[in-house]
Amino acid sequence: MKIAVLSRNAELYSTRRLVDTAVARGHQVEVIDPTLCYMNINHNALSIHYRGAALEGIDAVIPRIGASITFYGNAVLRQFEMMGVYCLNTADAISRARDKLNSMQLMAREGIGLPVTGFADKPGDIPDLIEMVGGAPLVIKLLEGTQGIGVVLAETRTAAESVIEAFMGLNANILVQQYISEAKGADIRCFVVGNKVIAAMKRQAKAGEFRSNLHRGGTATAVKL
Repeated sequence: MKIAVLSRNAELYSTRRLVDTAVARGHQVEVIDPTLCYMNINHNALSIHYRGAALEGIDAVIPRIGASITFYGNAVLRQFEMMGVYCLNTADAISRARDKLNSMQLMAREGIGLPVTGFADKPGDIPDLIEMVGGAPLVIKLLEGTQGIGVVLAETRTAAESVIEAFMGLNANILVQQYISEAKGADIRCFVVGNKVIAAMKRQAKAGEFRSNLHRGGTATAVKL
């Protein structure tokens, strides 16, 4: 197969691993920067151009679209979908994953257990919002934050009110969430293909930190569920 990996940096570890594995299995792979793509949106002649030439003969696309280019990257990915190319992740799936509120609502609808989560728009709702999630300590999250950025642990009610008011004052959309102290800075990430968990890892936050993100100094180990 001819596979396109949508990535702005061919030297990223995750991108290189995907390319190396695909090549080892006999596939032809090209890393394509989605921001350098441009599209002909025409029901008679859909096409994507890259560096002055039309992209042709691609059988599958693996998107590695960074949060900073979600809108344009998804537009390119959607064009591949419209052209009938198999995409490992769809543009709609990426958009939902980037929106924490939408993700929470979808998981709650499917009956997946979640920390108690609140969402509001007006400062007058803050007291009830805090009570809704069980009071302080609680976690405040920007809806579009990544890699632990924009995630705050408010230890007291006063701190929670101040942080929520500050975010609302900046017109930032946030979630307020129950703090699971029993986790002790650890979580488990599962990789699901179809309906099957094919791999899992446990992330552990560094000492004094509640966020387990690797970009925040956390560590990861493989686990079997």
